[in-house]
Amino acid sequence: MKPVRIVSWVLALGFAAALVFLVGLPKFIGPEPNPIFAIIAGRTGIDLFEPYVRYATGVAELVAALLLVIPRTRLYGALLAGIVTISAIGFHLSPFLGVQIPQMDRLGALLQAGRSVAEIDAMALPTDGGMLFSMALVFLAASATLVWLERPQRTAP
Repeated sequence: MKPVRIVSWVLALGFAAALVFLVGLPKFIGPEPNPIFAIIAGRTGIDLFEPYVRYATGVAELVAALLLVIPRTRLYGALLAGIVTISAIGFHLSPFLGVQIPQMDRLGALLQAGRSVAEIDAMALPTDGGMLFSMALVFLAASATLVWLERPQRTAP
């Protein structure tokens, strides 16, 4: 097996596992409401973000993970993961989420206790230091690398 194929397999399997266990499944089996999507819903005033956009995002992440593990569809999985990740980065760079979010455990507990996003924003909670945003950047780099590795090879006429 060529070194490029080995790198592609290792990166695709690792990235697929991260998509499933770090971001995909938690959208379905995590805390209710999901802290990230609850913040976006609260700050935008669009209630569709929690839970409907959360579910759609989770499905897209799980589909991308499935496509990544199948060699013939790996390019499409990387493209789909990249689109989802670019959307996440866009929200992090917007006023609706921000690069640094309140620590997830405290945020989740306050939301479950019935506190509104406006009340939580006024508390000036400690943040994650941009960890979730950094993870999105790493995911984008993984997507871009896989797109490059899996790009269609042109043959000379």
